[in-house]
Amino acid sequence: MTKLFTPSEINNMKLSNRFVRSATWAAMAAGDGSSTPQLVDLMVNLAKGGVGLIITGHAYVRQDGQAGPWQLGIYKDELVPGLQTIAQAVHERGGKIILQLAHAGFYAKSALTRQTPLAPSKVEGLLKSPRKEMSIRDIKEMADSFGEAARRAKKAGFDGVQIHSAHGYLLSQFLSP
Repeated sequence: MTKLFTPSEINNMKLSNRFVRSATWAAMAAGDGSSTPQLVDLMVNLAKGGVGLIITGHAYVRQDGQAGPWQLGIYKDELVPGLQTIAQAVHERGGKIILQLAHAGFYAKSALTRQTPLAPSKVEGLLKSPRKEMSIRDIKEMADSFGEAARRAKKAGFDGVQIHSAHGYLLSQFLSP
């Protein structure tokens, strides 16, 4: 048990202990995906509580990839100052923080995005919802969007990014059992 409290390292990122807060949707972002004081407070409290590494809830990399309301976004440069506030506040309390990048694919909420959800193909599977099959160009643009989101996360001061490719979201939609 004492090993949990010993310092650790991930790719030269030094952690004060081995406690990692896994990505969890907090539902505390503003309607446009920007940071809020409540979200900053949550991250600060985790750092103050001694969590060595915090992984944020999934942040959507493009407006057409929003999975739900009050989800954190990283789809435009104007969101960077709010994200910077989060990263800086965690660092001031001795913690490290990673931003999770995501796109919901055909699980994106068109009521929020005002767009038809994207998917790797027109095959409906279990979810019978409208979707737009991605072209090769769409796929390349999506890869660029993840890259731009990672650039924004770095600019905001995050210690790294985690790519969300589970729970049926876009990247996992490309996989076949």
